[in-house]
Amino acid sequence: MDIVMLGHGGVGKSSYLSLMYAAMRDGIQGFGLRAREASLREELTSAAEEVLRGRRPGGGRREVLELLLHYQGRAVLPVRWRDHRYLAGQGGERLLLGLSRADGIMVFADAPRLLGDEPYRADLRRMGALVQRALAERDGRLTPFVLVFTKCDRLPSAGGGPVPLDSLVEPFEDVIAKVAVTENLRGAVALVACGHEPAGVTVPVLWILHHAIVGRGLALHAALTPGRVLASADEAAEYERLEPLFAPAERLVTLLSRVPSF
Repeated sequence: MDIVMLGHGGVGKSSYLSLMYAAMRDGIQGFGLRAREASLREELTSAAEEVLRGRRPGGGRREVLELLLHYQGRAVLPVRWRDHRYLAGQGGERLLLGLSRADGIMVFADAPRLLGDEPYRADLRRMGALVQRALAERDGRLTPFVLVFTKCDRLPSAGGGPVPLDSLVEPFEDVIAKVAVTENLRGAVALVACGHEPAGVTVPVLWILHHAIVGRGLALHAALTPGRVLASADEAAEYERLEPLFAPAERLVTLLSRVPSF
């Protein structure tokens, strides 16, 4: 499974990743994530501890993290987690290729900054246009897509209540409209806080696991249905390996019922 997260430097991707890893390490409804290498396990665990103390995580940024998806304590699927830093004016082919081939996509935005920084909002619109271009080049696989708004614990209150969601998603309106009318895309919005009181950190990864696993199962089942073009031996083997995950992945929807979706 290939997961891509995209966002500007300083948006909080590293803090999110460390807290998400800490939350998923012990498993949620049987699903968990583990780093392949001991050094990465120690790095992510240490970073999460720093974030929970209110500090920025130390260590260098890794562009690719090799993880393993576990179910009920058993490794079942390799997960390659890619961190792409968005730079204005650089819509490189490597990034487009990564987005077009990913099994799940997370796009990050700094929530407090986008409310008061018009140049940043304009840059987010350009990033959204790049993502929309990549989505148009995808094949028919069912693909989960999550808009992740970070630092939501720092948002100002609007008349004593939360900031309206419309104010946050406005730079991504075109992407949302495209995803909403595309049959094989499943979009969600995650409001995340990555500090000493984390909130929402499991929503993006659970959304991706639910839709990516269920979607792949449906595609493989269709390919293996009698009367269809003969499936490859690799597809048959993949279906056999993933089949025990289909029902548990479907049940993850119970944790996502209140997530804003499009």
